[in-house]
Amino acid sequence: MGLRLKHLSRDALRRGARFYLIIALAWVALAVPIAWAADAATPPAEAPPAVAEVPAEPSEMTTGPAGWLAHIIMGLEHEAISDVSMLPDTPSALEREWRSLDRNGSALGALIGLGWVALATCLALLAERLTARGVSWRLRRALRTRIAGPSVGDLLLLLLCDALGLAVFGVVFVYSRHWLMNVGVSLSLVLLAANVLIRWRIFVLIPRIVLRPGAPAARLIDIPEDEARRLSRFLSVVLLAITALVGFGRYGLSDEDSGAPHVIGLVVASAVCALDAWVVIRARCAIEALIRGHRSEGIIAALRGALARAWVPIGLTIVGGLLLFFIFGLSLGLLAYYHAFVSTLGVLLVLMVVERLTERGWHDSEAPHGRAAGVHRFVALSFHRILRAIVLLIAILTLASFWIDALDLTATSAAQAMHTVTAAVGTLFVAYLIWELTRLAIDRNLQDMPGGPKLPGTVDDEEESTPASRLQTILPIMRAFFGVAIGVLAVLIVLSRLGVDTAPLIAGAGVFGLAVSFGSQSLVRDIISGLFYMWDDAFRVGEYIDTGRLKGTVESLGVRSVKLRHHNGPLHTIPYGQLGAVTNLSRDFATIKFNLRLEPGTDIELVRKTAKQIGLAMQQESPEVASEVILPLKMQGIAEVADNAVVFRFKFTARPLKPSWIQREYLKRIYRVFAEKGINFASGALTLQTVPARAGLSGPAAQVIEEALSPRESAGVAPLRAPAASGAA
Repeated sequence: MGLRLKHLSRDALRRGARFYLIIALAWVALAVPIAWAADAATPPAEAPPAVAEVPAEPSEMTTGPAGWLAHIIMGLEHEAISDVSMLPDTPSALEREWRSLDRNGSALGALIGLGWVALATCLALLAERLTARGVSWRLRRALRTRIAGPSVGDLLLLLLCDALGLAVFGVVFVYSRHWLMNVGVSLSLVLLAANVLIRWRIFVLIPRIVLRPGAPAARLIDIPEDEARRLSRFLSVVLLAITALVGFGRYGLSDEDSGAPHVIGLVVASAVCALDAWVVIRARCAIEALIRGHRSEGIIAALRGALARAWVPIGLTIVGGLLLFFIFGLSLGLLAYYHAFVSTLGVLLVLMVVERLTERGWHDSEAPHGRAAGVHRFVALSFHRILRAIVLLIAILTLASFWIDALDLTATSAAQAMHTVTAAVGTLFVAYLIWELTRLAIDRNLQDMPGGPKLPGTVDDEEESTPASRLQTILPIMRAFFGVAIGVLAVLIVLSRLGVDTAPLIAGAGVFGLAVSFGSQSLVRDIISGLFYMWDDAFRVGEYIDTGRLKGTVESLGVRSVKLRHHNGPLHTIPYGQLGAVTNLSRDFATIKFNLRLEPGTDIELVRKTAKQIGLAMQQESPEVASEVILPLKMQGIAEVADNAVVFRFKFTARPLKPSWIQREYLKRIYRVFAEKGINFASGALTLQTVPARAGLSGPAAQVIEEALSPRESAGVAPLRAPAASGAA
């Protein structure tokens, strides 16, 4: 299989090569001065030159960091010289290891036995494929025909089918040991093959879950079907090669009489790291998509995006670091730490895959509509978080077991350490579970609560947001209080489990709180004032209040301040201590009064009756208006008599949710009904009358002007006069 670099840019290769060159130069620059310092600090010995090859004991070395590093470098140098001296024996050692896989010690017999093992492997793979396909074919067909994406349950069922197929593979191969041994395959080869092949199938589960060849609906990353199939086959072959090399390397290292165990280990490690680098380059797109995840906003998404873009140099650096770590561990006896570190990387990879699986199932699943959709969303989100917490709990306990084994403790100390870690992590998980259930109970009561400002044009102007209830106003503050209390108690319990005395911490926290209370009196005043405002139920979220200096709709309540959204858009943040007297304009009811200018001489009784009829008619004809109005429209009386108009005052009483909408509906009906009743609005026009001079006029012209200016009763035009008083106040 050829190496394909079509997804790798030349800049990435240059950066990786430059990075490794810098590391090598830094290593040489660091090792040479330390070696010179060690040579200068070590007194000359009179022993023969052959003895100089053996590294000195730690007690004989110079104390301090320089002496410690010099001792390590001398030990590495000694191991390198020993490995070089064993190079001629390496081919014969490899031949002996190969012959040991046959009963009669024959190289050809080992090859024939390997062929029989390959045949058994093919049979086991066929059984695995048939089992996995047979169990999951209904689910795969349903996913292909479903419009919505798969849920978390569907993805977990596919994983369960794959695990069942893996179990069948293991059973078939282990059962095949009987006829394998009957045809002449040695027991050591059967055990080695079983160890390698079962590990290989377990490792292949990870790329199968991510790529899902043949099931694009359940694929965790967005890549074409052909690329998914090619990448899946490539990763399967490479993982088989890596697992076989590691198994053969451990088999060779376990035999101290082979003559060159370190050389075999170094060769195997170099080959494995080369294959790992190939995987980093070949599977670049898939790994970047897996690292990037589903989220596209936020700081975490930005960090993951930057990590995905720099994956190739980071991956090559990790591979090079693993190779150096293995060399150091093999030479200094620290292979246990190397294995723990590699296991940690594997656990992180599994965590990344599980997180992507839960994200895919959560974002692509279809949710119901209506009010039940909100409850379903909160429950599903809490389940998603709890599931991730369970996976994280298992991962932490697994890593703890790996590193406790690497520390090479006694059985009693290891059991005690594991018990302490389990108790601490279990306490944190229980605290997180309590917090999630508490938050779910609170959020379910807050789903109808208005949240955030209403942007212009996003909703109908006639719709008014319903203010939150008193419970909904207090619940966010209670949620914050419960979160802090659960977190503090969990930390104290964990510290006590780890053997830390918490009494001084509690006393110090009390002293610190007293100092903070004296140093920030305004903060304490704001918090206490906010508590009393909540106790008095002065305002709630969604209500319109006036503080005398600022006014607006309550958008959110914090621990020390309230946020008011003005109707023009600005957001005011006011500490509770600076509120003072508060006028709530959205509580209980609202009486709206407005004036209308009508023509002089308008019949007052007709206006009164018409306004009353309008109010009663709208109560009967419009259920929406009737549900909001408490006292219908009526005329209150004459507010003012102007030069060219009579000002009438009207009023009504409604619920404080949308009184402006009720007023607009009344005005539309008044404009139409007044025109039908002959009630005219004042035009605002000003009439001027001028009397021409009569001097110098005589005869017919003077008589015509006199008749034009004199009132004529026969025309039926009454002179302008003030309206008579009416008893309808």
